[in-house]
Amino acid sequence: MQDDQLFMIWFIGGIVLIVLEFILPGGIVFFLGLGATVVSLLLYTGLIDGWLQAFTTWFIGSLVLLFGLRGVVQKFVPAIVEKARTDEDLDAYNKRGEVCERIPAGGEGRIKFRGSTWLARNHNAEEALEVGREVRIVFRDNLVWIVEKVEEQ
Repeated sequence: MQDDQLFMIWFIGGIVLIVLEFILPGGIVFFLGLGATVVSLLLYTGLIDGWLQAFTTWFIGSLVLLFGLRGVVQKFVPAIVEKARTDEDLDAYNKRGEVCERIPAGGEGRIKFRGSTWLARNHNAEEALEVGREVRIVFRDNLVWIVEKVEEQ
């Protein structure tokens, strides 16, 4: 293979890898592409020749660029990070469910909530909750939801 063809293969490969960084973000493919373009420039100037020297230079150069410059680049191009609440209990408080198994006063039964049935305890020690009654989740005690009736309006 001629030196011009080898140079073009490395140059085009490097540009493709750099463009792929926009599709596969993470800051790694960019440095592999940058290493390939450096190899293409070294091939063009005649400092290296042949596939073996090109691959060796690309491998070592990409590692040096990756470990040497990735932290610097990340400071200037911050990652897009979303922080969301991950406490499912907090998300459930004050939500509504439906009694699917009678819950005696101060006792336990089952409610429908989030597409499933759950063990629930009646927060009111004076009145039972009948099947079909709408309840509000007050808090959770281990695996048992503590509920109270929703006042009808």
